[in-house]
Amino acid sequence: MVLQMTKKSTLSLAGLLAAALLVGTTAARADMYVIESTVAGVSVGAHLKTDDSLAIPANQQIRAVLPSGKTQTIRGPFNGKVSDLAKGTANEGVWSWMMNMAKTGGSSEITTGATRSVTPGSKPRAFSWAEVPTGVNGSICVEKGAKVLLTRTAATRIDRATVVDTASGERAEVKWEVGSQTADWPSSLQLRADGAYQLFQQDRPKRDVMLRIMDKLPAEDDQLAELQKLGCQHQFNAWLRDKMAAGGKS
Repeated sequence: MVLQMTKKSTLSLAGLLAAALLVGTTAARADMYVIESTVAGVSVGAHLKTDDSLAIPANQQIRAVLPSGKTQTIRGPFNGKVSDLAKGTANEGVWSWMMNMAKTGGSSEITTGATRSVTPGSKPRAFSWAEVPTGVNGSICVEKGAKVLLTRTAATRIDRATVVDTASGERAEVKWEVGSQTADWPSSLQLRADGAYQLFQQDRPKRDVMLRIMDKLPAEDDQLAELQKLGCQHQFNAWLRDKMAAGGKS
C-alpha cells in the first residue's frame, strides 16, 4: 500500500504532519515522513510505514526524514518496500521535536501584549543561520562570520529592544524602523560561542537566548539532526516548515 494525500486537501500543514506523526512513536522508528514530493501518489506529509510499498517513476522523486533523523532524496525509478530505505538507529530527539511541531504548527514566538503592533497577515520568517528572533527563548544556531540580525514580526511602529550579555553585564540598544523586521546585532556586544543573552522589549516578556556559533554548517541532509542536537528548536521548526510548504509544488 502506498499512502496518498491529495494536494487539494484542506488540512493545514500542521494537520498533515500531525496526522502522520501521531500514529505513534514506535512506528516512527522504522518509517519515513515525506517532506518533498513530485510523485502524484505520495504527498507531502505522508507517513510511509515499514511494510508499505513505494513506487517512484523515473524522473520523479521524494525527500523524506529517515529514522536516523537524516533527510534523504529518493529518485526514481524505484519500486520496493519502505523498509529497503528506512534503515538506521532511531533519533528519538528529532522525532520528539517533529511531534511537538505537529501539535503547535511550529509556532514558538510570543506575541502576548504586543498584538497591536503586529502587521496583519504577517508570516513566520524563513529559516536562517544568521537571524536571532526576539520573540523566542532557547538556543539559536548562528554561522560563524555571518552578519547577525535581530528579527521581529513586521510592525506598524518604531520598536526598540535592549540586549544584555549575561556574563559581562554589557548592554546595547536596538531599533527597528516602521515596517522593518530586521536590525543589526549591536556592534558593541561580542558574539560569544554558547553566550547567553537577555532581550528586553516594552510590553513583552523577557527572552533568554543562547547563541550556538557554528564553525562549519552541516550538510543539507544532516541539518535537522544537527539543529536538534544543538537545541535550536526554533530553526528546526522553520526549516521543516519551509521544506514542507515548498515540497509539494512543482
